[in-house]
Amino acid sequence: MRFSKPTKLVGVDIGAQAIKVCQVDQTSGGITLEHYGQANLPPSAIQEGIFKDHQMIAGSLAGLLKHLGITTKEAAFAISGYSVITKKITLPLLTEKELAQTIHMEAEQHIPFDVREVNLDFQILGPLKEEPDTMAVLLVAGKKDILEIYQQILHLAGLEVKIADVAAFALQNAYEANYPLDGKPIAAMDLGSELITVNVFNRTGPLFIRDLPLGGRQITEQIQNQAHLSFKEAEEAKLKWDPGAQSLETVGPAVLQTLTSWVAEIKRAFDFLAASDPDSRPAKVVLSGGSALIPGLAAFFSRELKLPVELFNPFARIKVNPDLFDREDLGRVAPQAVTALGLALRRRGDR
Repeated sequence: MRFSKPTKLVGVDIGAQAIKVCQVDQTSGGITLEHYGQANLPPSAIQEGIFKDHQMIAGSLAGLLKHLGITTKEAAFAISGYSVITKKITLPLLTEKELAQTIHMEAEQHIPFDVREVNLDFQILGPLKEEPDTMAVLLVAGKKDILEIYQQILHLAGLEVKIADVAAFALQNAYEANYPLDGKPIAAMDLGSELITVNVFNRTGPLFIRDLPLGGRQITEQIQNQAHLSFKEAEEAKLKWDPGAQSLETVGPAVLQTLTSWVAEIKRAFDFLAASDPDSRPAKVVLSGGSALIPGLAAFFSRELKLPVELFNPFARIKVNPDLFDREDLGRVAPQAVTALGLALRRRGDR
């Protein structure tokens, strides 16, 4: 969903518990991090994906931009969850111009929304090897009312929206900027407060995208109920959990119970993908998002999924000025910065 063609963008990731902002400079010499920061939001700000207090969210964003000294006004944001549908469809070979003229008719057959209520976009992935007269197309439909809410909030914060993206695509952008891609599929999973975004992709593009209605708030609320703690205390306990320790007798079962349910849903998603194309089963998983910071989570996922699992470092190959950023501090927040960085990487000519 493109509005114009900016050369440099502020990537704005509005999560249920925090706003993350990133800006980079892209030249022939590589990518350099210029700004990154985050501001926490109260639990009441966004609930079950619904923005409850637009003014407060916009104020937090404006304050963060001012604190970071960001003067660029052009911005990109991402949507996820129920507000967006991404679907790979098969169509007869068409040019991009021909498909643009018929995309609304095609979308009516593949999305559960009224096409008048969504903004549509597409990407031609290329002809199918087994059926050379057909091509794969990635269809994206974003609900207009949700897109308008994001635009209003960014406008209130003094920004001008140039690109509306999809969170799963931002994960892939960040991965490709930092890690080599071979022929093996990669599963990038963002573990947010209320949503787990899964994007399985390889060099040809996305193979499978799904947003699971699960997230870190589940764990926090379980700890609250079982340990009789405040939300803030439960958040702190969650990030101190050690799957190998027995000291947190009250917290441990709450965390483990929720993580086990997450793994079951992720396994189902991977099995569904492999059933349609066995070669699409992920060879590796990278984790991002605030809940990825739970101690021992990567090892737990690796054991349960029987796959290599690691934390996503979106700054692995990004140049960082040591006078502006401390690598150690940046490393501690790196998994939370993935979507914002992926958005900041968008620029002129991108779809």
